[in-house]
Amino acid sequence: MRLHFIVACVSVACVIAVATPATAQDRPFLFSISTVTPEDKPNVRFDYDVGVGEHAFQSDDSTQPEQRIGLQASFGRLTFLGRVGLAEVGNSYQSNQSGEVLLSMLGSASAVALAAGAGVMHEAGGVNVLLARVVAGHDAPSWRLHGNVLFQKPMSTERDAVDLITSVGWAHKVSQSVSLGVEAVGEDLEGFWEAEEAEGGARLLAGPSLHISPGEHRWQFIATGGPLFHPSDTGRASGAFRDLPPETRRTSYAFKMSLSIALVADR
Repeated sequence: MRLHFIVACVSVACVIAVATPATAQDRPFLFSISTVTPEDKPNVRFDYDVGVGEHAFQSDDSTQPEQRIGLQASFGRLTFLGRVGLAEVGNSYQSNQSGEVLLSMLGSASAVALAAGAGVMHEAGGVNVLLARVVAGHDAPSWRLHGNVLFQKPMSTERDAVDLITSVGWAHKVSQSVSLGVEAVGEDLEGFWEAEEAEGGARLLAGPSLHISPGEHRWQFIATGGPLFHPSDTGRASGAFRDLPPETRRTSYAFKMSLSIALVADR
């Protein structure tokens, strides 16, 4: 798959979205998955993410953008997630694929949304990884708070028994269509207490977040980023797929933005 083909597909989707107004399934944050309540009607959303950081997929010494295409579909209590990540390496691409199923535990009468589920990911290096995720969130009239806890079980003897990843996002509505806030993500947190953590130790990022979602259109835009810190260093590295760049020996950076488009929004 070539870059110009991806851009062409996204451009066509954007034209369709602008020409056909609708209420989109919301995606308030980039690093945290959010689900809908069981009372919401079926929703299908297409996501196109672009991330900039160092050594995408740990496969190249240059700074290349990483692209990710995702599809999120919600039907009653069930939410289905599918993602494909792409990074350019020389004249070719490396990719990873993942799929998850989440079950909403609480209805709209609850002040807190809660969901849990599992899935599998196939990394660019060929390792299969089992996934288990817990999703929680609260939406108030003027602000929202969402977070995820993700456990990964790599099917490889050279990797950690379990990897722990957490993310949280808070946003305040400054207008009907614009929200400002902050997102934070911590990856491989077991590196704080495991001296031989296989991915090189814990990595942390916290930075500002922008969310634009015009109510009369299908599309929404999100951007976040900031400094990447590596408070623990085990001196090891692996080909594990991560949202944060795998550069671990100094303070680094990461920036990510996304265009999301509602394919089905029957509300």
